[in-house]
Order: sequence, then structure tokens, then C-alpha cells
Amino acid sequence: MTAHLRRLTIPSQDPAALARFWSGVLLRPVVNGSDGLHLQMVEGNEPQALYFAPASAPSDPGGGQFLSIGALCGTLADEVERLVSLGAVLLHDSPGGSRSVVMADPEGHTFLVELSEEELIDDEFGLTR
Repeated sequence: MTAHLRRLTIPSQDPAALARFWSGVLLRPVVNGSDGLHLQMVEGNEPQALYFAPASAPSDPGGGQFLSIGALCGTLADEVERLVSLGAVLLHDSPGGSRSVVMADPEGHTFLVELSEEELIDDEFGLTR
């Protein structure tokens, strides 16, 4: 028997508002299912990986997970600007040469925004923007 990742549940004080925010981020429709609101992710768009990073200090189990997203095109700065317009808050700006920033959704859940696909390709080939 094998298992598959079924869903990522995000606790929320206002599930409808938070679902609308993430719908805008991921450009996926909100569905009112029998078990509550969720984003309808098309087949093949499951999370690409579960990433396990070393912690700098012991943390509360379950308190350190966060989403990591990246734009398909454009720049990291463009994506940050788009997310702020949707209601996200920039928590940690990227220092010179950084490949990601930390943001929070309208309810304070943190997430990482990484370089866009275009920027990753440029970086791989040593191209600059």
C-alpha cells in the first residue's frame, strides 16, 4: 500500500477570506466541498516536494511548516508586488543576491516566495536581469 498527499490544511479565523486570498495567489478556483472550502488544484499540480530543512533551534512540532511558492515568469520583485496587492505582508526582504523572501498571508501564516522559473533558468546559465 502507498500513500499520497491529499491536502494541506491551513487553520483560519475566516476561511472564506483566506481561501479567496490563496485563490488569487495560485489562480485556482475556490470550491465549497462537503468538508469545507478548498482550492481546486488540477491533476498534476500537487506539491512538487516535501522539503525537510534543518532547524536552527528546537521548535514546536507542527509550528514550523510553511508553503514555498514561485512565479512561473517575471521576477521575484514582481511576484512580491502582486502578492502584496492581494493582501500579503512582506516580513523579510531579500538581502542582496537572496533567492527568496518571507511573507505572511492575511492571517499571519508565513510562506516563502522564491525566484521565478525564468530567474532560476537565468541563474543556472549565469545570465543577469
